[in-house]
Amino acid sequence: MLGVEDGRTAERRIAFLQSLPMVAWFSLGGEGLATIAQVLAAEAMAACEGHADLMSIRDRTRQLLMQTGPGHCAIGGDALFWREASPLFRARKWHSDLVAALAPLNVFDENRTIGELSRLGFSSPEAKKDMLARIRLNVLRQATIGIGGDAARAEALADQFMERVADGLAKSTPTAREFLVMKLVEQGVDEEEIRDDCVLADLSRLGVFRSQLREVAPYTGRSFEELKRVPMEMLPTRVVNHTLLAHGQPRERRPGSDLNDRYLGTFAAYCDVLYVDKRTAEDFRRAIRKEPRLAGLIGEIATAPDFDALLGKCEG
Repeated sequence: MLGVEDGRTAERRIAFLQSLPMVAWFSLGGEGLATIAQVLAAEAMAACEGHADLMSIRDRTRQLLMQTGPGHCAIGGDALFWREASPLFRARKWHSDLVAALAPLNVFDENRTIGELSRLGFSSPEAKKDMLARIRLNVLRQATIGIGGDAARAEALADQFMERVADGLAKSTPTAREFLVMKLVEQGVDEEEIRDDCVLADLSRLGVFRSQLREVAPYTGRSFEELKRVPMEMLPTRVVNHTLLAHGQPRERRPGSDLNDRYLGTFAAYCDVLYVDKRTAEDFRRAIRKEPRLAGLIGEIATAPDFDALLGKCEG
């Protein structure tokens, strides 16, 4: 809502929200609006309390987060904070574009097992150089498609991505297996969990989940070691997000707004009605058809092309 280039539009949206007599919002601990990370934290807290299925974790998370009241209580009565924050949201567009454009990219074949990938060798300087060149070409191709053919921006995104890859390889890993183990352990996967018969895609998902749990641990009052026992298939936001990624429409162009839509989609478990654009609604339709766990977990998915249309539906 505040990432628009027109500052006056952002201010009108802030004023409208402040004027609403009754809204519902998420807040963890009663301090400000909850972020998507804090929603995940609340779900993890619910799981640690002993709630052991998607529905009960969702319901307990609502209890931990949900608040109601006038709009100015939700976002504050002073618009200055949001006015100053709006440029910061716009500045994050670069990061959103990077994540969205390169989301389908895999450095290794994710469908292969660790044992199969362990037989790859790139310990020599020449082998590392060749591998980096292949990765960069793949990244550049993916970025160019994802952001709609802007060659200069694609080059910049590729350079930024390759800086991270090169930093990892600079740590002198003599084998492909050691490189994979190093990256997965950095994310929070225990080394004994990285077996030769494990498929890399499964470990990669676990690694992303564990890294997220590490980030949200301070919000939960629990240690990361405690949170590591939480299975990712028990948390509603994870299930919704993974299902949309797995069964949504394939996209050639992936603007940064796709990332925002995905974050918005995770709230489907916490809304009676979630308003999305037509493309995201189709993603949900496909996901619901493929994933039976979504039945009863999420509310109605409705479409609205813009904020004006959404407000019209609310008034009706």
